[in-house]
Amino acid sequence: MTRIFQPLLLFIALLQPFNAHSEGWEFDFERTKFGDFALGLAGGILAHEAGHYVVATSKGYKVGRDGLSITYPGAKFAGTDQLKIASAGFQTQWLLAELIFRNGSGKQLKSAPDDFGAGIVCAHLAITAAYAIYLKDHQLGDVVGMSEATGLSNNQIMLALAVPGALDAWRLFGNDVPEWVPELSVLGKGLGIAWAWTY
Repeated sequence: MTRIFQPLLLFIALLQPFNAHSEGWEFDFERTKFGDFALGLAGGILAHEAGHYVVATSKGYKVGRDGLSITYPGAKFAGTDQLKIASAGFQTQWLLAELIFRNGSGKQLKSAPDDFGAGIVCAHLAITAAYAIYLKDHQLGDVVGMSEATGLSNNQIMLALAVPGALDAWRLFGNDVPEWVPELSVLGKGLGIAWAWTY
């Protein structure tokens, strides 16, 4: 499947020479409204967890917690429910990031998001980085849950999650970001969400 998409993605990249925006967001102690940024950061983390909660409860599973991890006491997942629930946090943060990066018409913003929006996107990036660096093999973590549900390795799952995260970091902080970057990010997220719900 990867072999099919690599030439397609390269082709899309070559067709998009224009910039999505020219100046990235930056944390500036004099200009950044720290309260707005912190609220966005906290909101992004809570939204990730809320994604798990909403999907799990909508499918009839009990939800508990173990430290910072959401757990599903006594759950015997039916069909692909484990994949849907384990990936729900990442799906939520992807959708939120797209809302931040786009205007009301759904077009990519030509300027950096405000501080609140940047906080939400930074939460998405921090969660992705935490899984890549530390939580990838955590038994109660999202990556292990997706791996168990699909039979793919933790590394394969993490790669699929890291690509949109890296592209979104470029979208947030980068200057002169090419238009293919948001398009490739949306394509990766869309394929991931479709895969989770049709697996």
